[in-house]
Amino acid sequence: MNFLKRLTASLLCVAMLTGMTACSGSDKTWAAKTNEKTLPIGVYIYYEYLAYQNASTKVEDSTKPVLEQKIEDTDATQWIKKKALDYTKLLFVIDNKMKELKLSLTDAETKEIDSTATSQWSSYKDTLEGYGISKESFSMATAEFNTKSSKVFEAIYGAKGSKAVSDADLKTYFEKNYTDFSYVMIPLYNPTTYAALDEKTEKEYKQFLDDQAAALNKGSTTFDAVSTAVQKKLSLDYAPSQNVTTLLNEESGYPTDLISLINGMKAGEAKTITLSTVSAALLVVKNDVTKKTATQISNASTRSQVLGNMKHQEFEDEMTKLAEESKDITVNDKAIDSYQPTMFVQKDTGSSSTAG
Repeated sequence: MNFLKRLTASLLCVAMLTGMTACSGSDKTWAAKTNEKTLPIGVYIYYEYLAYQNASTKVEDSTKPVLEQKIEDTDATQWIKKKALDYTKLLFVIDNKMKELKLSLTDAETKEIDSTATSQWSSYKDTLEGYGISKESFSMATAEFNTKSSKVFEAIYGAKGSKAVSDADLKTYFEKNYTDFSYVMIPLYNPTTYAALDEKTEKEYKQFLDDQAAALNKGSTTFDAVSTAVQKKLSLDYAPSQNVTTLLNEESGYPTDLISLINGMKAGEAKTITLSTVSAALLVVKNDVTKKTATQISNASTRSQVLGNMKHQEFEDEMTKLAEESKDITVNDKAIDSYQPTMFVQKDTGSSSTAG
């Protein structure tokens, strides 16, 4: 998506390859509009804030300022501004799709949007208001957009959608891309004082897990039995274990060394690993993911999640293309140019965690 360029000091504007350009006056309260809808500038600022946060995770050198680097071979500032404008235009596209597909928000969904936005706003209010983002703008950019987007997605790819995905195709995708694993974890620190364990205790715990993994691989014990054994050894009120079915990639949130370990395992195999990032020793078992297929696809909630993962990129690409090709969106260049990514530099610390 190309940005608009000002040709003269007299506020003349020209249309670039995509989108529609209109000369903006001095009103900086709105970011973009069509004949039917006007988006407040706070929506654009929020998306610029979100893009800045995203950029900070993509830079090559995390020790250097984000805006002094390139993101995907593009100057960081321009990358952030483009993303923010792309996101903003998507709101119009989703609204148009809602009309095209004859969709509307129910009273219950409208109430849920308000409830969700209110709940999230309480956590991010201080940070976002500091950037000039109101609760209304935040709600439009997050809860409202997400709800409408989900309805459009379901109308396209759901069971009765125009591009409905069959259970057979969903099954193939799930079994090819998902991973199912179980793990039991022993922290290598005192959970009360957070002091590191002494060398002898740490070695004892690691050896204990190694022995349990060996027994699992021989078939002389079960994962449930191992979980119970760890619970007793640590004198816990609960078993420190968990079963996970997920797309195991960088976006899953799991440590990269754990991801590499599991991806290299065979179904039914048990291994141990020490994760320095969380100061813990784990025993991991990779399960046969095909045994989860029926449950994942028959349950409406998990089926929706799998479908979302399967088609989200295609959906996003299609909606973005529509935004880029739109001819009826007027962008308030003067307003959005007043809010540069540099405004987030002094606050990209603990208080500026991603909101929404």
